[in-house]
Amino acid sequence: MLAKSMRVAAAAAACATIATAAYAATHNGQGNGRTTAQSAASRPRAEAAPRLAQPQRVPQHGLVKGMRLPVEDYMLSNADTAQIEDARAAVESACMQQHGFTFNPPSARDTIPVGFDEANMERRYGLADDAVARTHGYQLPDATDPSQEQAESDAEEKAENRTDAWDKTLDEVCIPEANKKIGIINPTDPAGELSAQSFEATKTQAPVTKALAAWSSCMNRAGHSLRSPLDAPAAFPPAAAAGHTVSKPSQAEVQTATVDVTCKKSSRLVAVWYKAEVAYQTKQIAAHKEQLQAQKARNTKLVDNARAVLATSGNQ
Repeated sequence: MLAKSMRVAAAAAACATIATAAYAATHNGQGNGRTTAQSAASRPRAEAAPRLAQPQRVPQHGLVKGMRLPVEDYMLSNADTAQIEDARAAVESACMQQHGFTFNPPSARDTIPVGFDEANMERRYGLADDAVARTHGYQLPDATDPSQEQAESDAEEKAENRTDAWDKTLDEVCIPEANKKIGIINPTDPAGELSAQSFEATKTQAPVTKALAAWSSCMNRAGHSLRSPLDAPAAFPPAAAAGHTVSKPSQAEVQTATVDVTCKKSSRLVAVWYKAEVAYQTKQIAAHKEQLQAQKARNTKLVDNARAVLATSGNQ
């Protein structure tokens, strides 16, 4: 079923450590109007995880503290996205009830993904926070085990007595109703596309390649043969633990992650790459101003529509 397959994909994506271009891609192409985060937020309300703290619009810790890319001015924050998804869920749930079905996803604010928005500054250049490295290694704090997500998805499907008719009603009647009342997040996403383009383009610029080489040399001296910080997490994939979260990182993972951040400090990789992207995006924005302004206006309308629906439903 469509809803189930989207949740499974979302659960796998939630355990990715680095989410730059990949993170942007999960927010695109949602033709039926359901975003990845909304699809992941499908556990019964009674089993919902504790609400996560809403992230600030600018990172407050680590090497990316205070950094905000120009293109982020045209993106929805995670808090805005959660509000829109909650409003869409309210419309969809009411619609399903009118047709004799049950659909009760928890608040999207309980499933905020890592990062502050689609640019994912928190880990855009890899792990960049000493405290996180020492505690979690490369793992995401509060990351959910994909197998547990699958189990919860199966339990929800059974509890809501989902059938082909259930899916058909959600996909063909209730989601279109939410599309009409709220709108669709990023039917086109020039900001996300420019964000991914600037990341790829700047990583081959001389200052960035020099900083990457310095980071790699630093890691090699510590016994870690890595060419890019984006390769590091692959050596330590999350392992499932009993319960709802991934297992505690190994001592080797913590040691590698800590050295990683230390080498980013000495090479100034984060500062150099960020500076390159700011310059690159400034030119991008000038060349795509009309598209970006249209996206910003659409985002504002989405948030306004969501607030109006949530005020009516009493779910603000």
